[in-house]
Amino acid sequence: MKSGLHHIALNVTNLKIAVDFYLKFFALHEVPKPTDRVGAWLQADDGRQIHLREAEVPEDNGQHLALLVENIHETCKSLTDAGIAVTPPKPIGSSLQSFLHDPAGNRLEIHQTA
Repeated sequence: MKSGLHHIALNVTNLKIAVDFYLKFFALHEVPKPTDRVGAWLQADDGRQIHLREAEVPEDNGQHLALLVENIHETCKSLTDAGIAVTPPKPIGSSLQSFLHDPAGNRLEIHQTA
């Protein structure tokens, strides 16, 4: 049986701030959600989604979401120019990765493949 990733749901403390963050820095766009659902649904060009909901954010124990970017150096610069702390890109295999936290405190990895 084949499977794939459709979406991940993240808790955030302020929905508007979180939506603005993900739209601005990661080229996601907001898509309609069923009317009985609260929060916001964001989608990448490949159809994969992040569902945001206002709720308590779990303690950071290393769990994270990895977002694929075309140019990690440009993405890091955009984030740092906006005052967001990002680790410098480091190699992992033939790829590069950096880490940061979204405005709610969720750990994110930005990842560029070779």
